Amino acid sequence: MKRILVLALIALSSMSILAYDAKIDGIYYNFSGDNAEVTYLYNDLSNSAAYSGNVVIPESVTYNGKPYSVTSIGNYAFRYCSGLTSVTIPSSVTSIGNYAFMYCSGLTSVTIPSSVTSIGDEAFRFCSGLTSVTIPSSVTSIGAGAFEDCSRLHTIYCLNPIPPTCSSIHTFECYDLRNKYDVYSYATLHVPMGCKELYSSAYEWRYFNKIKEDMEMNGQVFYTTLSVNQAGDGYVKHYVKADEPYTLFIGSEAGMRINTVMFNGEDVTDRMIDGYYTTPNITRPSKIVVSYEQDPDGVVAVPADDNLHVYGNEGSLYVSGIEEPQRMYVYTLDGKLTSTQMLEGDTRVKLNDGIYIVKVGERTFKVSL
Repeated sequence: MKRILVLALIALSSMSILAYDAKIDGIYYNFSGDNAEVTYLYNDLSNSAAYSGNVVIPESVTYNGKPYSVTSIGNYAFRYCSGLTSVTIPSSVTSIGNYAFMYCSGLTSVTIPSSVTSIGDEAFRFCSGLTSVTIPSSVTSIGAGAFEDCSRLHTIYCLNPIPPTCSSIHTFECYDLRNKYDVYSYATLHVPMGCKELYSSAYEWRYFNKIKEDMEMNGQVFYTTLSVNQAGDGYVKHYVKADEPYTLFIGSEAGMRINTVMFNGEDVTDRMIDGYYTTPNITRPSKIVVSYEQDPDGVVAVPADDNLHVYGNEGSLYVSGIEEPQRMYVYTLDGKLTSTQMLEGDTRVKLNDGIYIVKVGERTFKVSL
Protein backbone atom coordinates (compact mmCIF):
# COMPACT_ATOMS: atom_id res chain seq x y z
CA MET A 1 0.00 0.00 0.00
CA LYS A 2 2.83 2.39 0.86
CA ARG A 3 4.55 1.57 -2.44
CA ILE A 4 1.45 2.44 -4.42
CA LEU A 5 1.14 5.76 -2.60
CA VAL A 6 4.76 6.64 -3.37
CA LEU A 7 4.24 5.91 -7.09
CA ALA A 8 1.15 8.08 -7.11
CA LEU A 9 3.05 10.99 -5.59
CA ILE A 10 5.81 10.61 -8.17
CA ALA A 11 3.21 10.69 -10.97
CA LEU A 12 1.60 13.83 -9.57
CA SER A 13 5.00 15.46 -9.22
CA SER A 14 5.82 14.68 -12.87
CA MET A 15 2.53 16.17 -14.03
CA SER A 16 3.19 19.42 -12.16
CA ILE A 17 6.49 19.82 -14.02
CA LEU A 18 4.75 19.71 -17.39
CA ALA A 19 2.56 22.75 -16.79
CA TYR A 20 2.33 25.17 -13.89
CA ASP A 21 1.64 28.83 -13.18
CA ALA A 22 4.12 31.24 -11.66
CA LYS A 23 4.11 34.96 -10.97
CA ILE A 24 6.99 37.10 -12.19
CA ASP A 25 7.02 40.87 -11.58
CA GLY A 26 3.32 40.78 -10.82
CA ILE A 27 2.39 38.89 -14.01
CA TYR A 28 1.13 35.33 -14.13
CA TYR A 29 2.70 32.96 -16.65
CA ASN A 30 1.93 29.38 -17.51
CA PHE A 31 5.12 27.37 -17.98
CA SER A 32 5.57 24.30 -20.14
CA GLY A 33 8.48 22.62 -18.42
CA ASP A 34 11.31 21.58 -20.70
CA ASN A 35 9.76 23.12 -23.82
CA ALA A 36 11.11 26.55 -22.87
CA GLU A 37 7.77 28.10 -23.82
CA VAL A 38 5.49 30.22 -21.70
CA THR A 39 1.98 31.61 -21.99
CA TYR A 40 1.34 35.19 -20.91
CA LEU A 41 -1.49 34.55 -18.47
CA TYR A 42 -2.99 37.37 -16.43
CA ASN A 43 -6.44 36.57 -15.08
CA ASP A 44 -6.57 38.22 -11.66
CA LEU A 45 -9.88 39.99 -12.31
CA SER A 46 -9.85 41.56 -8.86
CA ASN A 47 -6.82 43.59 -9.94
CA SER A 48 -7.63 44.26 -13.60
CA ALA A 49 -7.20 48.00 -13.07
CA ALA A 50 -3.47 47.36 -12.69
CA TYR A 51 -3.26 47.30 -16.49
CA SER A 52 -3.62 50.81 -17.85
CA GLY A 53 -2.02 52.88 -20.58
CA ASN A 54 0.47 51.21 -22.89
CA VAL A 55 1.57 47.60 -22.36
CA VAL A 56 4.47 45.91 -24.13
CA ILE A 57 4.44 42.14 -23.71
CA PRO A 58 7.98 40.74 -23.31
CA GLU A 59 9.45 38.27 -25.78
CA SER A 60 10.86 36.12 -23.01
CA VAL A 61 11.05 35.76 -19.24
CA THR A 62 13.50 34.04 -16.93
CA TYR A 63 12.30 31.72 -14.20
CA ASN A 64 14.55 29.75 -11.89
CA GLY A 65 17.51 30.74 -14.05
CA LYS A 66 15.99 29.38 -17.25
CA PRO A 67 14.80 31.56 -20.18
CA TYR A 68 11.31 30.98 -21.56
CA SER A 69 9.99 32.38 -24.85
CA VAL A 70 6.53 33.94 -24.65
CA THR A 71 4.71 32.07 -27.42
CA SER A 72 1.05 32.79 -26.68
CA ILE A 73 -1.34 35.10 -24.92
CA GLY A 74 -3.57 33.02 -22.68
CA ASN A 75 -7.34 32.89 -22.43
CA TYR A 76 -8.81 35.86 -20.51
CA ALA A 77 -5.32 37.40 -20.21
CA PHE A 78 -6.48 41.06 -20.32
CA ARG A 79 -10.24 40.69 -19.99
CA TYR A 80 -11.97 43.70 -18.36
CA CYS A 81 -8.78 45.82 -18.43
CA SER A 82 -10.70 48.91 -19.51
CA GLY A 83 -7.76 51.20 -18.74
CA LEU A 84 -5.57 49.50 -21.32
CA THR A 85 -5.07 51.89 -24.27
CA SER A 86 -2.51 50.12 -26.44
CA VAL A 87 -0.66 46.83 -26.50
CA THR A 88 2.37 45.63 -28.44
CA ILE A 89 2.59 41.88 -28.99
CA PRO A 90 6.13 40.54 -29.60
CA SER A 91 7.16 38.48 -32.61
CA SER A 92 7.62 35.43 -30.41
CA VAL A 93 3.84 35.07 -29.99
CA THR A 94 2.06 32.70 -32.38
CA SER A 95 -1.46 32.67 -30.93
CA ILE A 96 -3.88 34.96 -29.12
CA GLY A 97 -6.20 33.08 -26.78
CA ASN A 98 -9.96 33.16 -26.35
CA TYR A 99 -11.36 36.33 -24.72
CA ALA A 100 -7.78 37.66 -24.36
CA PHE A 101 -8.75 41.35 -24.69
CA MET A 102 -12.52 41.10 -24.21
CA TYR A 103 -14.11 44.24 -22.71
CA CYS A 104 -10.93 46.30 -23.10
CA SER A 105 -13.05 49.30 -24.02
CA GLY A 106 -10.16 51.77 -23.77
CA LEU A 107 -7.98 49.87 -26.23
CA THR A 108 -7.36 52.08 -29.26
CA SER A 109 -4.25 50.46 -30.73
CA VAL A 110 -2.98 46.90 -31.00
CA THR A 111 0.08 45.65 -32.90
CA ILE A 112 -0.31 42.06 -34.07
CA PRO A 113 3.03 40.70 -35.37
CA SER A 114 3.43 38.52 -38.45
CA SER A 115 4.28 35.56 -36.22
CA VAL A 116 0.66 35.17 -35.06
CA THR A 117 -1.24 32.43 -36.89
CA SER A 118 -4.49 32.29 -34.91
CA ILE A 119 -6.78 34.67 -33.03
CA GLY A 120 -9.13 33.05 -30.53
CA ASP A 121 -12.88 33.30 -29.93
CA GLU A 122 -14.06 36.78 -28.85
CA ALA A 123 -10.43 37.80 -28.42
CA PHE A 124 -11.21 41.51 -29.00
CA ARG A 125 -14.95 41.53 -28.42
CA PHE A 126 -16.37 44.76 -26.98
CA CYS A 127 -13.13 46.66 -27.71
CA SER A 128 -15.20 49.71 -28.56
CA GLY A 129 -12.15 51.99 -28.77
CA LEU A 130 -10.61 50.18 -31.73
CA THR A 131 -11.06 52.09 -34.99
CA SER A 132 -8.54 50.20 -37.13
CA VAL A 133 -6.87 46.79 -37.02
CA THR A 134 -4.26 45.11 -39.20
CA ILE A 135 -4.41 41.32 -39.44
CA PRO A 136 -1.03 40.08 -40.74
CA SER A 137 -0.63 37.61 -43.59
CA SER A 138 0.45 34.90 -41.14
CA VAL A 139 -3.04 34.64 -39.60
CA THR A 140 -4.93 31.68 -41.02
CA SER A 141 -7.78 31.33 -38.53
CA ILE A 142 -9.93 33.78 -36.58
CA GLY A 143 -12.29 32.62 -33.84
CA ALA A 144 -16.01 33.25 -33.52
CA GLY A 145 -16.79 36.80 -32.47
CA ALA A 146 -13.12 37.78 -32.39
CA PHE A 147 -13.94 41.40 -33.28
CA GLU A 148 -17.64 41.32 -32.51
CA ASP A 149 -19.25 44.46 -31.04
CA CYS A 150 -16.22 46.64 -31.84
CA SER A 151 -18.62 49.49 -32.53
CA ARG A 152 -16.06 52.02 -33.82
CA LEU A 153 -14.10 49.67 -36.05
CA HIS A 154 -14.18 51.22 -39.53
CA THR A 155 -10.92 50.03 -41.17
CA ILE A 156 -9.69 46.43 -41.38
CA TYR A 157 -6.49 45.48 -43.19
CA CYS A 158 -6.28 41.74 -43.86
CA LEU A 159 -2.92 41.03 -45.47
CA ASN A 160 -3.27 37.31 -46.19
CA PRO A 161 -3.86 36.71 -49.93
CA ILE A 162 -5.94 33.68 -48.88
CA PRO A 163 -8.91 34.67 -46.68
CA PRO A 164 -8.37 33.33 -43.14
CA THR A 165 -11.05 30.93 -41.95
CA CYS A 166 -13.49 32.35 -39.43
CA SER A 167 -15.50 30.24 -37.02
CA SER A 168 -18.72 32.14 -37.77
CA ILE A 169 -20.17 35.16 -39.55
CA HIS A 170 -20.17 36.91 -36.18
CA THR A 171 -16.42 37.53 -36.39
CA PHE A 172 -16.88 41.25 -37.12
CA GLU A 173 -20.59 41.59 -36.50
CA CYS A 174 -21.79 44.64 -34.65
CA TYR A 175 -25.21 46.22 -34.58
CA ASP A 176 -25.74 49.02 -32.13
CA LEU A 177 -29.44 49.87 -32.02
CA ARG A 178 -28.68 53.32 -30.65
CA ASN A 179 -26.05 54.28 -33.23
CA LYS A 180 -27.40 52.04 -36.00
CA TYR A 181 -23.84 51.02 -36.78
CA ASP A 182 -23.11 47.79 -38.58
CA VAL A 183 -19.41 47.05 -39.21
CA TYR A 184 -20.14 44.87 -42.24
CA SER A 185 -22.08 47.73 -43.83
CA TYR A 186 -19.86 50.69 -43.04
CA ALA A 187 -16.32 49.44 -42.44
CA THR A 188 -13.81 49.10 -45.29
CA LEU A 189 -11.94 45.83 -45.68
CA HIS A 190 -8.55 46.30 -47.34
CA VAL A 191 -7.07 43.20 -49.01
CA PRO A 192 -3.96 42.50 -51.14
CA MET A 193 -4.06 43.26 -54.84
CA GLY A 194 -5.79 40.58 -56.90
CA CYS A 195 -7.57 39.06 -53.89
CA LYS A 196 -10.87 40.93 -53.82
CA GLU A 197 -12.72 38.16 -55.65
CA LEU A 198 -11.48 35.56 -53.16
CA TYR A 199 -12.67 37.61 -50.20
CA SER A 200 -15.95 38.46 -51.89
CA SER A 201 -16.72 34.77 -52.26
CA ALA A 202 -15.43 33.58 -48.86
CA TYR A 203 -18.39 32.78 -46.63
CA GLU A 204 -17.13 34.68 -43.61
CA TRP A 205 -15.85 37.75 -45.51
CA ARG A 206 -18.42 38.30 -48.23
CA TYR A 207 -20.68 40.26 -45.89
CA PHE A 208 -18.41 43.30 -46.12
CA ASN A 209 -20.08 45.81 -48.42
CA LYS A 210 -16.78 47.61 -49.04
CA ILE A 211 -13.77 45.50 -50.04
CA LYS A 212 -10.88 47.48 -51.46
CA GLU A 213 -7.71 46.34 -53.24
CA ASP A 214 -5.32 49.18 -52.66
CA MET A 215 -2.21 47.80 -51.02
CA GLU A 216 0.37 45.10 -51.29
CA MET A 217 0.91 42.82 -48.31
CA ASN A 218 3.55 44.87 -46.56
CA GLY A 219 1.82 48.16 -47.20
CA GLN A 220 4.96 49.73 -48.67
CA VAL A 221 5.12 48.22 -52.14
CA PHE A 222 2.53 48.58 -54.88
CA TYR A 223 1.87 46.79 -58.11
CA THR A 224 2.11 48.17 -61.59
CA THR A 225 0.55 45.96 -64.20
CA LEU A 226 1.78 46.09 -67.78
CA SER A 227 -1.00 44.86 -70.05
CA VAL A 228 0.04 43.93 -73.59
CA ASN A 229 -2.55 43.97 -76.33
CA GLN A 230 -0.71 42.09 -79.05
CA ALA A 231 -1.66 38.63 -80.31
CA GLY A 232 -4.06 38.39 -77.40
CA ASP A 233 -4.06 39.96 -73.97
CA GLY A 234 -1.48 39.47 -71.27
CA TYR A 235 0.01 41.23 -68.29
CA VAL A 236 3.15 41.49 -66.21
CA LYS A 237 3.14 42.53 -62.55
CA HIS A 238 5.90 44.71 -61.15
CA TYR A 239 6.65 45.48 -57.51
CA VAL A 240 7.36 49.18 -57.15
CA LYS A 241 8.47 51.20 -54.13
CA ALA A 242 5.73 53.42 -52.80
CA ASP A 243 5.88 57.16 -53.50
CA GLU A 244 8.67 56.82 -56.07
CA PRO A 245 8.68 56.96 -59.89
CA TYR A 246 9.21 53.81 -61.91
CA THR A 247 10.91 53.49 -65.30
CA LEU A 248 10.33 50.63 -67.71
CA PHE A 249 11.24 49.92 -71.31
CA ILE A 250 8.37 49.20 -73.69
CA GLY A 251 9.49 47.59 -76.93
CA SER A 252 7.81 46.13 -80.00
CA GLU A 253 8.52 43.19 -82.23
CA ALA A 254 9.45 43.42 -85.91
CA GLY A 255 6.52 44.52 -88.02
CA MET A 256 4.69 46.10 -85.07
CA ARG A 257 4.79 49.52 -83.50
CA ILE A 258 3.36 51.06 -80.35
CA ASN A 259 0.02 52.74 -80.87
CA THR A 260 -0.76 54.06 -77.38
CA VAL A 261 0.61 53.84 -73.84
CA MET A 262 -1.99 54.47 -71.13
CA PHE A 263 -1.12 55.04 -67.47
CA ASN A 264 -4.13 54.72 -65.17
CA GLY A 265 -6.37 55.65 -68.07
CA GLU A 266 -4.28 58.65 -69.20
CA ASP A 267 -2.59 58.67 -72.60
CA VAL A 268 1.14 59.11 -71.95
CA THR A 269 2.43 57.99 -75.34
CA ASP A 270 4.11 61.33 -76.03
CA ARG A 271 6.02 61.08 -72.74
CA MET A 272 8.06 58.08 -73.84
CA ILE A 273 11.75 58.67 -74.51
CA ASP A 274 13.36 56.16 -76.87
CA GLY A 275 11.17 53.36 -75.61
CA TYR A 276 11.38 54.28 -71.91
CA TYR A 277 8.47 55.56 -69.86
CA THR A 278 8.81 56.94 -66.33
CA THR A 279 5.70 57.07 -64.20
CA PRO A 280 4.87 59.79 -61.69
CA ASN A 281 5.39 58.82 -58.04
CA ILE A 282 3.44 55.60 -57.43
CA THR A 283 1.01 56.27 -54.58
CA ARG A 284 -1.48 53.51 -55.35
CA PRO A 285 -1.71 50.32 -57.41
CA SER A 286 -1.36 51.40 -61.02
CA LYS A 287 -1.87 50.01 -64.49
CA ILE A 288 -0.05 50.62 -67.75
CA VAL A 289 -1.80 49.46 -70.90
CA VAL A 290 0.10 49.29 -74.21
CA SER A 291 -1.62 48.78 -77.55
CA TYR A 292 0.20 47.89 -80.77
CA GLU A 293 -0.53 48.20 -84.45
CA GLN A 294 1.00 46.98 -87.67
CA ASP A 295 3.97 49.04 -88.84
CA PRO A 296 3.45 49.65 -92.56
CA ASP A 297 7.04 50.79 -92.97
CA GLY A 298 8.48 47.79 -91.22
CA VAL A 299 11.22 48.07 -88.66
CA VAL A 300 14.65 49.25 -89.57
CA ALA A 301 17.22 47.69 -87.30
CA VAL A 302 19.87 49.98 -85.90
CA PRO A 303 23.28 48.36 -86.27
CA ALA A 304 25.00 47.89 -82.96
CA ASP A 305 28.36 49.53 -82.46
CA ASP A 306 30.28 47.15 -80.22
CA ASN A 307 32.87 49.83 -79.50
CA LEU A 308 30.38 52.24 -77.93
CA HIS A 309 30.24 52.02 -74.14
CA VAL A 310 28.18 54.19 -71.79
CA TYR A 311 28.48 53.64 -68.04
CA GLY A 312 28.50 55.40 -64.69
CA ASN A 313 31.14 55.36 -61.97
CA GLU A 314 31.60 57.45 -58.80
CA GLY A 315 29.33 60.32 -59.79
CA SER A 316 30.45 60.59 -63.40
CA LEU A 317 29.04 59.43 -66.74
CA TYR A 318 31.60 57.93 -69.11
CA VAL A 319 31.24 57.48 -72.86
CA SER A 320 33.91 55.68 -74.86
CA GLY A 321 34.28 54.19 -78.32
CA ILE A 322 33.06 57.27 -80.24
CA GLU A 323 34.28 56.82 -83.84
CA GLU A 324 32.50 59.83 -85.36
CA PRO A 325 30.85 62.96 -83.90
CA GLN A 326 27.48 62.20 -82.30
CA ARG A 327 25.05 64.18 -80.18
CA MET A 328 24.44 62.92 -76.62
CA TYR A 329 21.28 63.63 -74.60
CA VAL A 330 20.99 62.89 -70.87
CA TYR A 331 17.52 62.71 -69.29
CA THR A 332 16.39 62.22 -65.72
CA LEU A 333 13.87 59.46 -65.02
CA ASP A 334 11.00 61.96 -65.10
CA GLY A 335 11.93 62.90 -68.67
CA LYS A 336 13.74 66.19 -68.04
CA LEU A 337 16.74 66.95 -70.25
CA THR A 338 19.69 67.56 -67.93
CA SER A 339 22.62 67.62 -70.37
CA THR A 340 23.38 67.62 -74.07
CA GLN A 341 26.61 67.93 -75.98
CA MET A 342 28.36 66.87 -79.15
CA LEU A 343 30.74 63.97 -78.65
CA GLU A 344 33.88 63.66 -80.70
CA GLY A 345 35.83 61.24 -78.53
CA ASP A 346 35.86 59.64 -75.10
CA THR A 347 33.94 61.87 -72.70
CA ARG A 348 33.35 62.22 -68.96
CA VAL A 349 30.38 64.16 -67.59
CA LYS A 350 29.97 64.97 -63.88
CA LEU A 351 26.40 64.28 -62.67
CA ASN A 352 24.55 63.98 -59.40
CA ASP A 353 23.90 60.49 -58.11
CA GLY A 354 20.82 58.94 -59.66
CA ILE A 355 19.51 57.00 -62.63
CA TYR A 356 19.62 58.54 -66.11
CA ILE A 357 18.47 57.76 -69.62
CA VAL A 358 21.33 58.49 -72.03
CA LYS A 359 20.86 58.72 -75.79
CA VAL A 360 23.93 58.65 -78.03
CA GLY A 361 23.08 58.85 -81.71
CA GLU A 362 20.41 56.20 -82.30
CA ARG A 363 21.22 54.17 -79.21
CA THR A 364 19.75 54.53 -75.71
CA PHE A 365 21.22 53.46 -72.38
CA LYS A 366 19.95 53.41 -68.80
CA VAL A 367 22.78 54.38 -66.44
CA SER A 368 22.95 54.36 -62.63
CA LEU A 369 25.45 56.61 -60.84
